Amino acid sequence: MLVVGLLGALGTGLALWRPVVLGGALAASAGAYAVLLAIDDPPLDGRAAGVAAALLVTGELVGWARELAATTRDEPGNAWRRPVWIAAAGIGAVGLVTVLLAIVDLARVEGLAIEAIGALAALTALLLVRRSATEKHVPD
Repeated sequence: MLVVGLLGALGTGLALWRPVVLGGALAASAGAYAVLLAIDDPPLDGRAAGVAAALLVTGELVGWARELAATTRDEPGNAWRRPVWIAAAGIGAVGLVTVLLAIVDLARVEGLAIEAIGALAALTALLLVRRSATEKHVPD
């Protein structure tokens, strides 16, 4: 597990010079975390959301570093837009993975709360289908 994590970290650094290795490096880092989860078998918690966000932000930062190292100049105003995008993507990843973990945690539990959430989801889906079916489509 340590070797896989170290290979992932080394590959991420190498991706600054050879961008083609970034995908494999991030996969190795995620694989090291997956092995840790398989060995420890911890209960569901928020660490997975943090790891997902860290991998996403790392990939974005390496890509941005590669773009900045290029000979072309960055677009005007991009000096603040890109960091905001990367931060928003990281925060979005934390939010999405947290919601997915909550759904998985709820799926493990049986009872009235699960039935109510399932019924609410089905009702929402039916209302969305009904609304899209009754909307008037204007031809171009």
